[in-house]
Amino acid sequence: MWEAHPEVLVTDLGDELVLMHTGSSQMFQLNGSGRVVWQALPATTRQIASTLTGAFEVEDSQAERDADTLLADLEAKNLIQRR
Repeated sequence: MWEAHPEVLVTDLGDELVLMHTGSSQMFQLNGSGRVVWQALPATTRQIASTLTGAFEVEDSQAERDADTLLADLEAKNLIQRR
C-alpha cells in the first residue's frame, strides 16, 4: 500500500498539483495523470492502475506500467512511502 509522505504539502492548481517536501524544501509538479494517482492515495499499485484505466481509457497493462513508473519516481523523491 502506498501513501503520501507525511512531510509533503500539496497545492491544487486545477489540472495540476504542486508538491513540496518540507524536509528538503524541494518542489515537484504533477500533471493530470499524476494528479489522479496522487488523489488515489493511499492505495495499492493495482488500485492506482485501475483508477488510471477508468480515468484515461488505457489498457490495464499500460496503466499498471505507468503507475509503476510514476510510483517509483515519487518514492525516489521521498514524496510517497509504503505503508
